[in-house]
Amino acid sequence: MISSISNWLTNRRIVWIAAAIAFLGFTGPGLFGLSPPQFFHSHDAVTEQAKTDELPPGKHSASDMSSQVAQPDASPAIVAVPETGRDDANTADASDGLMRYAPDQEPDQEPEKSLLAKAPKTLKGPNTSHIELESTKRVPAPEPLLVPRDFFTQIPDSHLALSGTAQKESFIKIVLPLILASNEEISNRREAIRRAFENDDRATLEKWAKLYKIDVTDQDNKALMTRLLERADTIPVALALAQAAVESGWGTSRFAIQGNALFGQWAWREQAGIRPLDASNDRAVVRSFGSLLGSVRAYMHNLNTHSHYQKFRKARSALRNRPKGGEAKILAKYLDRYAEIGEAYVKKLKVLIRSNDFSRFALAYLS
Repeated sequence: MISSISNWLTNRRIVWIAAAIAFLGFTGPGLFGLSPPQFFHSHDAVTEQAKTDELPPGKHSASDMSSQVAQPDASPAIVAVPETGRDDANTADASDGLMRYAPDQEPDQEPEKSLLAKAPKTLKGPNTSHIELESTKRVPAPEPLLVPRDFFTQIPDSHLALSGTAQKESFIKIVLPLILASNEEISNRREAIRRAFENDDRATLEKWAKLYKIDVTDQDNKALMTRLLERADTIPVALALAQAAVESGWGTSRFAIQGNALFGQWAWREQAGIRPLDASNDRAVVRSFGSLLGSVRAYMHNLNTHSHYQKFRKARSALRNRPKGGEAKILAKYLDRYAEIGEAYVKKLKVLIRSNDFSRFALAYLS
């Protein structure tokens, strides 16, 4: 009997039997819904990085942007090098702080959590720490939209004769190309900053740093480029449209008509702007500009440089690789210090973005 068993257990059969026993030992518990062998628990658990939710597809169109649009005297200049002289859009002396709220008003310290967020997510980006970002699942994916390079230098009288939906459409035709041109300028600047870094051009990096109010002390070239790119960045189109609509009354305010002021920025010298009827500070005026484009550029430079919008810039940096459809509503929460009414202002922006479907312009670009 023993001899028969020995003859049957050849070397090949022994190997196969051992392999089968080992296989059942590892997989058998899983087949029956049991826990894996305990010695696996000695290894650190590896969790998959959460993936960004894909936005549901959606096609959006806009009305013809070229109809009834006045031709400009000249196309706006797209600047790709630091300016050395005074520029009404990108410089301001100490008496011309470009914060929006009145100087004697103490704003809320922390913005209220968004009421629209179903499940706030935490996303860490460069120089960010636990920035709460709203879910963008319900935001339709915007379609690329080609916009003609037709630029208004001021609000035309024909716009003021309109009302309701017609006036809103007219306002978009006036302001949208200016927003895109200003963002295009900033994109060109970002490329110039990268080139300066690649060429080890410290002098140019420091010129950019001066324009964007960055202290270069103890900053090597890479650190300086990183800080510059966090500041020299575009503003979401939907957010800029909403703020322009709020601050200018859809292009009908006295400041927009007389001073080309679309964003209600304060200045502290009387000759710099128009005095409001109910200003909370006797020295405050709403800053005027030589053209509507100057107003848009100054607004963007304000958000990109003022200390009150540091959280806005960090959140924007964290959102850089996320879908653009919901970006504006997420970043609006960081603009509670733009106006005296604080969180009410944030809610107003979000309502405007949603009710006018401004997010459909997120991927708009100039022809």
